[in-house]
This record gives sequence, structure tokens and C-alpha cells, in this order.
Amino acid sequence: FVLAQLKGDVCLVQVSDSSLSSALMVSDVKVFRHEFITIFRYSHTVCVHPADLRVLCTIDDRCALHDEEKETVYLTKDVMHQLQKL
Repeated sequence: FVLAQLKGDVCLVQVSDSSLSSALMVSDVKVFRHEFITIFRYSHTVCVHPADLRVLCTIDDRCALHDEEKETVYLTKDVMHQLQKL
């Protein structure tokens, strides 16, 4: 997961390693909207060109719990505190 600016909006985005590896390839990313304190819920999937996706910070896998059944991501409070400083 990364916190990214996507077409002007800051959001939580799930990207694959291959999405970040090429500056020329268009790829699909999952966008999660902020729901409550440390909770983000899946919003939509969008096809983006790397030039339209500005990664602000990467989120360590140990700091995010992705509940795929509920399409929800829970971030640690430490991560949320760091994100507020951005």
C-alpha cells in the first residue's frame, strides 16, 4: 500500500510491484477511501499512467491489515500519525 496523490486527490492505493517498476506502463490500482480514524474502505479500481500517480509514502506491510472479505484496510495509529505530518 502507498499513500499517493492520484489526479489531485490524496488516497490510500494498493499497487503491485510491477505497477511501480515501469514509468511507461499503464496499470490498474485499487483505491481506498478514508472511512474512520485508521480505517480505509475499498472505493474503486482505476487504470492510471505512472505520471498520474505521485507516491507520497509507502506503507510497510506490517503496519497495514487488509481484510479482503470486507474490502477494508486498517492502518496502525503510528502510520496515521506520520500521515498527518505530510
